[in-house]
Order: sequence, then C-alpha cells, then structure tokens
Amino acid sequence: PREMGVKWIAYYFHRYLRLTAPYLLVLLVEGFLYRQWVTGPFTWALDGGHKACQDYWYANVLYINNLVPWKAQEVCLGHTWYLSNDMQFYLIAPIFVILLFWKPIAGMIASGVVIMSSTVVTAVVTYHYGLGPASAADLKTDNFWLLYNKPWIRIRAYQVGIVGGWIYWKYGQALQDCVKRIPEWRKVLIAGPVWAATCAIQWAVVFGLYDDIKKSRLQNEQPSVADSVSYGSLDRTAWSLALTVQILLCQSGLGGFINSILSWKGWLVLARLTYSVYLLHLGLMSMMVSMMRHPFYLHPDFEMGIWYLGIMTMSYLAATLVYVCVEQPLTFLEALTYRK
Repeated sequence: PREMGVKWIAYYFHRYLRLTAPYLLVLLVEGFLYRQWVTGPFTWALDGGHKACQDYWYANVLYINNLVPWKAQEVCLGHTWYLSNDMQFYLIAPIFVILLFWKPIAGMIASGVVIMSSTVVTAVVTYHYGLGPASAADLKTDNFWLLYNKPWIRIRAYQVGIVGGWIYWKYGQALQDCVKRIPEWRKVLIAGPVWAATCAIQWAVVFGLYDDIKKSRLQNEQPSVADSVSYGSLDRTAWSLALTVQILLCQSGLGGFINSILSWKGWLVLARLTYSVYLLHLGLMSMMVSMMRHPFYLHPDFEMGIWYLGIMTMSYLAATLVYVCVEQPLTFLEALTYRK
C-alpha cells in the first residue's frame, strides 16, 4: 500500500536527516576549516585527517566511512566511523524487528546466527592476523581497519539490544506485575546478586586488559593469542548482555537507587545535547593539543582533571549552539512536514 511505503520512506529519511544536518556542519568546520584556522607547533597532526576529508568526504555523507577507504590509517573525523555502523545497522534492523514480532522463534534464531557469526569472524580475523585483543593493547596498526570499525564486528551489541527491546516489549508488563507482588526484602535478595554479576562483567570488560595494555606500551609485548581471541570475540557481547539485563532490572522495578539516579529528569537536558557533544568533542581535543606550546603530562591527575572538565564544558557549550541553530529548527521543520 502507498501509505506503508510513505512510512518506510519517512522511517529512513528521518534518521538520515536527523544525523546528517549537524554532521555536515561539523564536517565542514573540523574537516576543512580547522587546518586553516588553527596554528601551533603540533598542527601537523591535523594534516592526515584534513587530507582524508578532502579525498573521502563523500564516505562520511553516505555513511560508509567505516568501509571507504578500506585500509584506513587516517580518516576524516576519525570518531565518526561509528555513525556509519549505526546507520548500517538501522537500515537492516526492521528485518529482525519484524521477524521477532511475527515469528519470534525465527527472529531469535536469526539474531543468534548474527551474534554467533560476528563472534566467529572476530575470533578468526584476530587469530589469522595475529592481532591484539583491542586496539589499545595491540602493537599492530592494522587492528583499526581489520576489526575496530567494521560493521560485522560491531553488530553483536546492536543485535543484543534489538533482542533486549523485544523481550521488554513482550514480557515487560508481566515482569512489572510480578515484581510488584514481591516484598521489598526479597527484591533486594533477587536483584542484588544480578546487579553485582553484571557490574563485575562490565568491570572486567573495561579494566580486564590493564596488564596487557601496560605490557604493550612499556615492554613492547603483544598479548597472548588466547587472551586476544577470547577477549576480542566476547567483550562486546558480554558488555551488551550485562547492560541489557540492567535495563530490564530498572524497567521491571528492581533498579533501586540506581534507577532513581538514571531516571533523574535533569538528564533529559543533557541528553538532547549528547549527539552534538559526540560530534564536537574530539575536534576540540585535537585543536587544543595541536595548539599547545608546552609538554602535556598525564600525571598529576589534577592536570588531567582540569583538561577533562574544560573539554567537557566547551563541548556542551558548543553543542548547545549546534542544537539551537541546527537540530531544533530541523525538528520543527520536520514536524510541520509530517503534519502536512
């Protein structure tokens, strides 16, 4: 039916427009104008990204800069590789959502196949090329374009999120009703160990490579094959599963004080600026570092804390301008278009 076709067009067009408008502004400023404006002893460090933007700007606009150029060492707006992953996943997400809605078993099988295939591919690529468990603990520079930014490596977490969303849609109300009948002391006994386990998993994912990173940086020693393959193929699945369980706990009434903190309405203001902060923060950091005329030390931590707070504040102030001047007007225009 024509109406259904219009809805699908709107589904994809809204996403593209929502992401691309502020993205283009940042691409223009950071990708092309920064190199002309910024002066300092380390501005040469911006040359690689500037050249990549001149040669491959279209890959960013088409959301394929995680694939083009294939062997990327210098990329245009380096952190935006994830936008391409996100857009590519968004394009195929309806396949799994529709399957889960109409044929839950088939949808679960399809999702499981995607997750397992991604896990196996990660393990094989890591083993075949002798890569480390993560780019931060890898002596080889090929980790980024072989593993780090590729969609078939990253899709695991997205797929877990789709399944988690379906589980809440299907069983969320039943879980809430069940939890309401449980005494408070029993809620603590049930939720406490689950929260502890999921937090432990997340801690292991974030800090589990500490020794490997230290060895690779200080002793020039590559992590073992077993560490690299096991961590590289399981880390994102473990993190996303733990996070999905935590979300379900919060939504079902077992979140306790954590849910109260995360449900604070003040986060809504910052949440509206999050996308622009993501786009802007790395460019601000690069600009500050390239203009520095004295050595920068990671210790003492006080100096690092000042840098962190300064960059965060600048990022949110700049993001406010982008939101007011680009994102919000676009939202109003889009709303008017949909009404018509």
